[in-house]
This record gives sequence, C-alpha cells and structure tokens, in this order.
Amino acid sequence: MKAAVLVFAAFLAVAADAQYLGYPPPPCVPASQPDPAYPLHVHILGINWNRNGWGFHGWGRANLLGDNPIGLEYTFSCSQRPMYNAQADEFYQARWKKPHQKMEILMQEVGGKHVEKCDLMVTEHDRPFVLGPPRSVQ
Repeated sequence: MKAAVLVFAAFLAVAADAQYLGYPPPPCVPASQPDPAYPLHVHILGINWNRNGWGFHGWGRANLLGDNPIGLEYTFSCSQRPMYNAQADEFYQARWKKPHQKMEILMQEVGGKHVEKCDLMVTEHDRPFVLGPPRSVQ
C-alpha cells in the first residue's frame, strides 16, 4: 500500500506540470496594454532558446526602434520565453535597467492578462538588422 501511494504521488507530481512531459508552455507575445513606464520599442527578429528547471534561456537579434533604429544582439534568462515579432509593426514595450547593457521587456501569454517581465542583456550595433540573405554594400 505504501509503495502504491508513493508511485501515485510521483505520478501526480509529474502530471501536474505538463511541461515536464515534453510540452513547453506557449511563448509569450508583447503585452497588449500600453505602459508609459516602458517607452522603448523592441522588435525581436529571431530567437533561439532552451529550457531547464530554472526557466528559459536563449539569445537572438532584435532592433531598437525609434528615430535612429539600432540593432541589438541579446541573451535572456526568464521564467517564460518571448516570441519573435511576426509582423513588421509588432514590438515589445521596453525600458533600460542599465543603459546600453540591460533592458526589460513586457510580455504576456496569448489570451492571458498577466504581464511578465524579461531582462535582455544587449550588445548594440550601429545599424538595425534586416531579414533575408546578406547583401553587398557599395
């Protein structure tokens, strides 16, 4: 009887979190409600990620939008994972936590109302990144 209870408890611990059965939660999208405390707009072009018991970790490229857009290479370690922006006019609201080094973006699960925050460690580039094959510049 004691063994059956232990097996059942172990099953519940695993089944309670489908993520451990190989199904990661869906990625988060940009927060839908504007927040004036997050005045920057970040367009994520690509993201590579993996998951372990402490959350999601990854890297990618993005553009910081504005009058003089710049490219960003970033790394992150968050409880949820952001999704790249599929549309040209989509962006994540962001703010600097350490100017030109670390920024925070706002995101939420699809259909959810709870806003998550994720820190991006960034390296800035003079020009924004573009999608597509490399082109020669003359």
